[in-house]
Amino acid sequence: MEHQSIRRRTILVAAFAGFTALACLKPGDALATPATPSEKLVHEAANRFLDVLRNGAHRDEIAEALNRYVAIGTMALFVLGKHRRSLKPDQKQDYIELFNRMVLNTLAKHGKKIGGKEFVVTESRSNIVSGFLQHIQDRRTELEFRTRDNRITDIRVQGIWMTILLRQSFDHVIRQGGNIEAIFDYLKSGKLPL
Repeated sequence: MEHQSIRRRTILVAAFAGFTALACLKPGDALATPATPSEKLVHEAANRFLDVLRNGAHRDEIAEALNRYVAIGTMALFVLGKHRRSLKPDQKQDYIELFNRMVLNTLAKHGKKIGGKEFVVTESRSNIVSGFLQHIQDRRTELEFRTRDNRITDIRVQGIWMTILLRQSFDHVIRQGGNIEAIFDYLKSGKLPL
């Protein structure tokens, strides 16, 4: 059980930034130049996060990158799933801010573990951009990003979409606590997901 929790946490941390230290060997041709707005966004964002995390995961730089590239509000509300109907009007912004703080804290704590030279876009279809994180010695980690309105809304690592993983975790917290207040208590506690 402990091994599964560590693996899920590693996937989640990697997904927040779009990178992971778990490498796999898969061939894939890089696009000469990202062409679509989504490809350009993902290429720029992934490489910015990689640069920030490689250089010490400073909170201010992580916060700036999150604000610039990630649709935190969209992501936060999607993660709540059916429970978002339980949010009172005055709770919505508080919840999004707490969610943002959780993502920021996760990246600040675990970001130094992320490795890789660069992120390369290989293809896109509709709002999904695929590519790989290039590690040393030709190792690669395949990733997919979902985009909307020039922001990243989700990241897939090892076949798992981050928002689905978080939704399962948050749903468990809310069920255990009996109501939506449980997720506020959880986020305020400073605990990191999984």
